[in-house]
Amino acid sequence: MLRAVFTRPDENFYDDVLLVDENGGFIGFIATETLFKVQNALLLTNIRDLEERDREIRHKNTQMETDLRMATELQQALMPSTCSRFPAGLGKKTTELHFYHRYLPASMMGGDFFHIARLSDDAAGICICDVMGHGVRAALVTAMLRALIETHAGEAPDPGRFLTELNSEFTEIMKQTGTLVFATMLYCVINPRRREVHFGRAGHPAPLHARRTVGKVQAAAGESSAGPALGIFPNAQFKTTGTVLVPDDFLLLFTDGIIEVDASGGREFGMDGLLQSVRSNLEQPCDSVLDGIIQDVYTFADSTVLTDDACLVAAELQPSANTAE
Repeated sequence: MLRAVFTRPDENFYDDVLLVDENGGFIGFIATETLFKVQNALLLTNIRDLEERDREIRHKNTQMETDLRMATELQQALMPSTCSRFPAGLGKKTTELHFYHRYLPASMMGGDFFHIARLSDDAAGICICDVMGHGVRAALVTAMLRALIETHAGEAPDPGRFLTELNSEFTEIMKQTGTLVFATMLYCVINPRRREVHFGRAGHPAPLHARRTVGKVQAAAGESSAGPALGIFPNAQFKTTGTVLVPDDFLLLFTDGIIEVDASGGREFGMDGLLQSVRSNLEQPCDSVLDGIIQDVYTFADSTVLTDDACLVAAELQPSANTAE
């Protein structure tokens, strides 16, 4: 009955209400003053309910923000922080690897990551990965892939075999979730003593090979060397390809958050933009090369806010400071 009263048109909303039964018999009378009191009571009750819900939502948001900050800190902590050179320590060696990186997540939690591991006294493994999307779901998948990388450390010296085994297990796990999630990955094994690089690719762009001594920058391998992204075909087989480094060369590993940056006119920064950026900074130290790339990307996009995660990793072969003459 009250619902019907309070839904009357505005022109007679505040009129007194006469209540009758279905036969027109008198039941009662509701005065305007009483209507005001009932309406105010209902409004106050609704306001209290809304305030209580607002407090609950703000409390849950605070909890979620705290959890996200912790997850972000954990994700950042998993990124290599001290990977400046390999092999570490003193000894008779003619060349050594120096590592540099930049990581630019598009949100609090990203889907890009990289991993550097010592495989032996003479070899280091470098992995860069781009999980579909970004945010919490992508971050959870990166955590799982990190665990799988550790699990398959035995296959790590052979990039093709490593990616084949990793893909098989990753695809099987994701199949059980009923959700299509894929990731691209580039995995390199570098032997600074032999000056050799071997790598495998799962839907990921080839690394750039910068050759300072001859002033050239080019992709380290053609598109034919790439296999499919991880998580799509459980029985996919991946190849191992290779190249040779000389002192002062460096490899640049990157994710598509760099090359797929758009300008206002719809143009992409692309591989051409990345190649040009590296070439224009080729005489600079590797740290400055990475900073120059990022600055060129920001200038191209006319923004310092990226819409996708971006990651850069450089591995430079340098003459050892303690080389025995």
